[in-house]
Amino acid sequence: MNENDRRGTGRATQSVKVRRPGERRSLSRSATRALDVLELFGEARRPLRAIEMSKALGLHPSSMNQLLKTMVESAHLTFEAHLKTYLPSPRLAQFSGWMLASYGGDERFRRLLRKLNAASSEVVTLTTPNDLYMQVLDVVGAELTAEATERGLRVSIFGSTTGAAYLSTLPRTEIDRLITRARISEEGASAIIAQAAAVRKAGVAHGPSGGGRYWSVALPLPTASSPAPLILGLAGPAERIKQSLPRLQHLMRDMVEHWRLEGDASDARGHQP
Repeated sequence: MNENDRRGTGRATQSVKVRRPGERRSLSRSATRALDVLELFGEARRPLRAIEMSKALGLHPSSMNQLLKTMVESAHLTFEAHLKTYLPSPRLAQFSGWMLASYGGDERFRRLLRKLNAASSEVVTLTTPNDLYMQVLDVVGAELTAEATERGLRVSIFGSTTGAAYLSTLPRTEIDRLITRARISEEGASAIIAQAAAVRKAGVAHGPSGGGRYWSVALPLPTASSPAPLILGLAGPAERIKQSLPRLQHLMRDMVEHWRLEGDASDARGHQP
């Protein structure tokens, strides 16, 4: 096993922050307003900014922001910091016809997670960026670890394996913007940029998590599969994952490729007259 195998693909050393959904009090408990927001997305059928929703629903901007923060915390919405837009997450794929069309139905993503979990016997996650964090949207096999992950869990982009996979999909200007926002040192920035290049070349990221007790593998899902960026992740005991790393990397790449082809075929059938 070479140095990159031990440390992860071009891994940049950063302190990884973890935030669980229950650690912060909900900023709003209005179920009616939350449903109004989802209904608005169904009507607009596109990502929306907070100001648009505030005007459409007649809510004060501060109240709107509190509601949106709550829905992002619970993983019902995703937030694209660069564009400042919100979008329902795959967790709500069965909620409306638009969501079914946009994400291919909740079962398409869930089926991928279940297949990978069955083939690897490891924890499998679906995550998306949320500002300077990666947030878990769905998880299969969380009961396999002592530190079970959960929907809504957030880990910092910098220093995490899922974050490394996401950064590899971004242009240099966007990586620089996130580095500036996170106030990372020049030395740390250089390592992050090198890591992103290495992961981009390899097509998959891997490295330690949970204080080194676990090892994670992650790769981006095809951009055409979802209007929000999504990362497929796998994690398990460090020694076990590292011993099976080549096989797991091949397994994930192969499953994602078959999943993509199935989705393309389904879309083609759906567009037939």
